[in-house]
Order: sequence, then structure tokens, then C-alpha cells
Amino acid sequence: MKKRVITGVIALAIAMHAAVAQEATITQIDPSSLLATQTVKLYLDAGRSSGPVDAATLKVSESADGVEWREVPVRSVKRNQNREEGISFYLLLDNSGSMWDGLDGKPTKDADATRVAHAKRAVNDFVSNLSVMDRVALASFNTNFKLVRPMSADASGIPSSLDGIKKPARDEAYTELYRSVAQAINGFGEDGRRKVLIVLSDGENFPLDAAASLARAEDGIDAANREGVTCYVVNFSESKDSQVHRVALESGGLVFDARDADELAGIYNSIRDNVLEEYTVTYTAAMLPGDRRYVKVESGGAEATRYYFTGTVLGSNTKPAAWYYLLFVCLPLLVWLALLLFRLERETDEAGIQLLYGAAGTKTKMFTLTGAQTVIGGSQAADITISGNPALKAEAATIVFDKTRQEYTITAGADLTVNNKPVKSKKLEPGDVINMAGTVVVFDNPTRTIVKGGKDGKK
Repeated sequence: MKKRVITGVIALAIAMHAAVAQEATITQIDPSSLLATQTVKLYLDAGRSSGPVDAATLKVSESADGVEWREVPVRSVKRNQNREEGISFYLLLDNSGSMWDGLDGKPTKDADATRVAHAKRAVNDFVSNLSVMDRVALASFNTNFKLVRPMSADASGIPSSLDGIKKPARDEAYTELYRSVAQAINGFGEDGRRKVLIVLSDGENFPLDAAASLARAEDGIDAANREGVTCYVVNFSESKDSQVHRVALESGGLVFDARDADELAGIYNSIRDNVLEEYTVTYTAAMLPGDRRYVKVESGGAEATRYYFTGTVLGSNTKPAAWYYLLFVCLPLLVWLALLLFRLERETDEAGIQLLYGAAGTKTKMFTLTGAQTVIGGSQAADITISGNPALKAEAATIVFDKTRQEYTITAGADLTVNNKPVKSKKLEPGDVINMAGTVVVFDNPTRTIVKGGKDGKK
């Protein structure tokens, strides 16, 4: 009987949502490939759309103002792609003082009867059923926002992380709902994936200092549309916030009411099932002015409209970008390549690193690597000391020489990139550009040189 009640609650919420969204919903827009390929990917809940949903029957249009629309080419329409690629779930759990009351809203001495205990059981049930392709993060909020567990494909640590959520002190027991939602969305990351935020709360936005708190529902809505995140809201009490439902509906999500752990578990799993059934639509974006762009999808009599932000590296613009804007991207790259090739063509008598960029006034200098292990850092105790950069650690990196293989390997705990890629350990090749907290050096090895064609060999 209880399962029927759960199903009825969920079905009702979905039906209400479909009516609001004209029987279809654009649940997420992903413009991460816009700059590179001029394509946008959106996720569509077709609702009660009649007939097939495919590239031939689906129409996508874009607009700079939401009034004048321009139809754009649809490249592909796929269903169940979220099953293959996985979903990134961010679980945001209310840990305010009232969550430690019973389901009736009254204080209880039974720890297992508290709302937070019911919520923890539902989250445990949910993550235990995730696919190996899914990823999950966990955060809690009250007066403060706390990231309990960062986004990871490994959900096995969630139960112990939930056990670490303790009852807050009195001055921490308030509910910074809007600020926490915006903070979770802004810290979501996971570009290029289906991104879902599930917020569980048992009350209204009730900050410690209401007069000083500037957070509003609009902050969450704006963040969701800028970051491409769908927000689902689960109300876990009779007391509901009057505006938080807007964050869900205007980001392509749903609002649910739950009464106990069983209904909570049913809702969490229903959200995932609903997302798995979505269509993934890829289309060629129009060349329109401005950083806000509106999208309209029409299929089988159903229609849905959303907006997204282009987020180009050139910033917002009210006019089409001029061709010469590309110079701002290309010129630095060409200069870097010229410097790199110049360094590679120079032969040295010993393996070493050459300072390319350091503190102001620092001259270019070559440091040789003569030992089996060379420590580089800002301390005088380092084998190679590079001064003038306060951010450079005393022992920023270590280069180890393998005599048998005639290879050099660099390792570091943090703040290290090689050829613009963060690394902790990497076998070095001639011409590798190493950045240690803003201090940039180039590695060169006399026993290995790069020749035309991109291959390397012995002298």
C-alpha cells in the first residue's frame, strides 16, 4: 500500500510539472562545446509529446531576446544516453536544528526517529543503487554550508560521511537555504555531463541574520542556468518555503513532498529514473549577439523554452564578435609555441631546466641537473633555489634521474602543471614546460632531442 502512495505522489508532481512546462521540459542546457564546435547539447523531458521524438520531428529554435526566433539545425536526438554516460548527482542535505526533531515536528530522544535519520537512510538507499557510470557529491547546510564529500565515482564512503553529520549548535541551527543552493550549484563542476542537484529541506529560508542575508531564490535560479544544473527540491515537512519551488521549476526540475524515509527513497530513485528516460539533443547554435540565449524545442504538439548563458572567453557582448577577436586567443599561443620551439632547437651539454618566467626582474637562467635527485623550491635548502615568488613552496618539486633508463621524472604534492596539465608525477621530455605556482621553467635533456616529425631519439 505504501508503494502505491509513493508512486501517486511522484506521478502527481510529474503531471503538475508537465502542465507548467507545456507538456515538455528542457531539463538542462550544456554549452561547453559551443566555443570549440558551435554545438549545444540539451536534455529534454518530452512529457506528453505525441508521436516519435527524433531529428526529423523535433524543431529547435534560438533567440537573443525571446521574441524573434531562428530555427537551427538538429544534429542528433538520442534517448537513454544518460545511462551510457552517467549522471552527476549533488545531494544537498538540510542539517538545521529542526531536522533533529521527529516527523511530527516535536523534539524526540529517539535518534532513529528524527527527520535527519530518515533522510540519511534515504540517501544511503539511493547511492547504493547508483550505476558505476554515475558520480555523487554530498553537502549539508544550516547557518553554514559544508561540503561533506566531493564529487566522486566512488559512493562507498557516503554512509560514513553521513554518520559524520552531527547536530548543530544553537547559532549554527538556522537555515541558509538560498545561499546554500547557490553555493552548491556554483561549486558543482562536472562540465559535459548530466548534472542534478537534489535539495532536501524541512523548512523555509531562515538565516541567522535575516536583515544581513542578501540571498534570494533568484540567486539559485541564475546559478542553475549559468552552470547548467537541474535542481530538484524535496520538502520534508508541512512547513515549505514559498519561493524555493521556483529554483526547481525554472531550472528544469521538480518539487516533491515527502513524509518519511520510504517516501524519500522513492522520490530519490524516481528522480534518477526520470532523468534516465530523457532525450539528449545536439544542435548547431545560431550566431546571435549577447551572452544570454533562449532556446525553444517543439515536438509532437509539445513545446518547451529555456535560456542559457554562452559564457564565451571573450565575455558578454551586445554585438556579433569581430574576426580580430580571435587574435586575443591565437597570438599568446603562437608566442608560446615560438618560445618552446626555440628552446627545443638549442642543444645543451647537460640536462637541466631553464627559467622562462619568474619574479619581476628575474633573468633567464639555466640550472643543471647533476645528481640522482634534485629538489627545486624557494628555500635556500633546496638543490635549486628560485627566489622572488612567495607562492613557491620551500620544496616545490623534485626531479629524479633513473640512470638505468636515462630518464628524468618530476614529482610534486600540489601546484604543479606540465604543459598546462596538472600532474603529481610525470616522466619529463625535452621541451616540457613546468609551472610551479607561477614560476615557469623548461626542461631540456642533451641525450634526447626532438627532431622534425615529432619523434625523439638519441644524439
